[in-house]
Amino acid sequence: MVIDQAQAQTQSPSKAVHQENILVLPYSEDLIEQLARHVDKKHLYDAVLIDASTCGFFFTAECLLEAARLGKQILELQGTMVFLKADKAVGISRDSLMGNLSLLTFENYAELFDYSPVLARHVQVALGHSGNSVEESTDLFHQVLMSTIPVLTRDGIRLKATIDSISRRNSILALIDNFTPLSTITERLVVEQGRMTTQEMLEELKGLESSKAIYPVLPKIPFLVHCFKNKTPFSLRDYLIAAKFVSQAQLDEMLLELQHNLSKEHLSLGPLALKKGHINGRQLEITLQDQAFYGQGSSKEQVKLVKTSGEESQVHSLIGRLGTTDPSNLLQNLAQNRENGVLSVEYKDLQFRALFDMGKITHAKVGKVVGNDALIEFASAWREGVFVFIQRTPPPDLAKDACKLTKFLEKLLLDAALCKDNLETALKELPKGRDSILEKVPDDKRVLLQEKLLDPQDQTPLSQQDVNLMKRVWQELDGLSSLAAAIRKLADVTTYDGVRAAIRLLRYKLVSLPEMDLSVPLDKFRQLCKKVSERIGVERSLAFLRLSLRDTMSYSVRARMFALGASGEVGIDMAAARSTGASLSLVIQDIEDWQVKYIEYVSQELDSEILLGMIQAIHQQ
Repeated sequence: MVIDQAQAQTQSPSKAVHQENILVLPYSEDLIEQLARHVDKKHLYDAVLIDASTCGFFFTAECLLEAARLGKQILELQGTMVFLKADKAVGISRDSLMGNLSLLTFENYAELFDYSPVLARHVQVALGHSGNSVEESTDLFHQVLMSTIPVLTRDGIRLKATIDSISRRNSILALIDNFTPLSTITERLVVEQGRMTTQEMLEELKGLESSKAIYPVLPKIPFLVHCFKNKTPFSLRDYLIAAKFVSQAQLDEMLLELQHNLSKEHLSLGPLALKKGHINGRQLEITLQDQAFYGQGSSKEQVKLVKTSGEESQVHSLIGRLGTTDPSNLLQNLAQNRENGVLSVEYKDLQFRALFDMGKITHAKVGKVVGNDALIEFASAWREGVFVFIQRTPPPDLAKDACKLTKFLEKLLLDAALCKDNLETALKELPKGRDSILEKVPDDKRVLLQEKLLDPQDQTPLSQQDVNLMKRVWQELDGLSSLAAAIRKLADVTTYDGVRAAIRLLRYKLVSLPEMDLSVPLDKFRQLCKKVSERIGVERSLAFLRLSLRDTMSYSVRARMFALGASGEVGIDMAAARSTGASLSLVIQDIEDWQVKYIEYVSQELDSEILLGMIQAIHQQ
């Protein structure tokens, strides 16, 4: 992705940047006008990246909808428009020539990479980041890709039979036999023979796909990863479209034929696709295997083992889910098998990694928790996740000295078992366990500033480290986020340490369990707005809402957490609320103050008895 040097010297950050067929725009109030100008240029882009890292996702839904409308006119087929934050992204994909759109959400850039590695790299460059963080979050994507078996088409078979020269593409073609996974092909070409790099091998594979020598391999990988991670079963028709084996028109034609039974034979979709030549028998077999494994629901907990052998080496890799496989058992099995490689376990935006050397675990990391603590955290607190084990070079962040283990696995697993028991005991004191919502209480007695603070349960002295952790956890408990979310935000704190700190704060009455959440006052306010709108009209009610919000909070940062819909609905942006540092009590108070001011404005147009009757009816429910 190269930018013309003369252009780069004169270009201001506010102007668009064209990189290959990628358009990068900074988010601003005139975003829709910028997009409209590109519509006038009548150029279609593979991707439009909108950098919202400085303002976040505070734009209105109307802005997103208008951008999507314009996206139909400037995106190539299967092109994507992505709104970017520093850690998350929201995308709109153009799925058909008619302009059908899909909404995509990415909780982190690892998910974006699973959707499209190429797009993820463009995003990293657009935000000015290096690609390392994305590259090191791709174990699942890589494993699914490497376990895929490329299948020759009729054209590919003829092409393979007439190979008469040595080239990279022909070297790959010679190894494709409809039964050998990509991991073996990679091992022979990249590791043993050193003819090309992995990236070069994948580029040549794309060339074979483009020339229709093999059935598409790369398009289906993001789809399979997404379904496997989210335990989403999928139908054969979903797979055929995602893998680009058939077009939507071809699928519709087959479904119509099946529906009206136009064929004398009673065929299902798979055999019909085979009969029409969209796939061959071997590809159908692999398709059904993929559906059985990657599309399994939560009731089927399987482990997929892939073995690929070269002349002098053997690579073992596996993929599965935590469930029937306990974290401790998983670690012990890999150790007993004397495996070499990296174990990666992903759950939502968390990732645990451990490095194995001849069965010995030498390094471990989860978030910013490293070394012994990371392994104990994984073995004691993790219940769900997708795990992947691959023989590979350890990523730089995992190979650091800080991630080294200083105890044997057996001792760490004993510590983890004790930690797990203590954690389960501690969580019983919270109504919803780690998902409980706690709110800090002002430290009027300056408890956290005492020099010698005692554990409220056993009255033993707390270390300064324990007190500092209590302070950090206390600051994060705003009544808007769960305890688990607060611990995750701290990043370098284990689940057990975070929960233990929260329990101590609860016993010192420095945090409380809120009696209500935001839904109660917000729902009552919404009901009032709806009843008032029916009396005086939506536009008038909206005007009063805006005026009362301005009078209550002026143009403060806290006012940004509240949103108004076109029909007069009142909403709260929880991300914006958390970013302001507001607590649950403060947000509820803001809602009540806003409602009082709104009632004052409405009372100027509605009879006081009618308005009072509305309010009483709502609060008596």
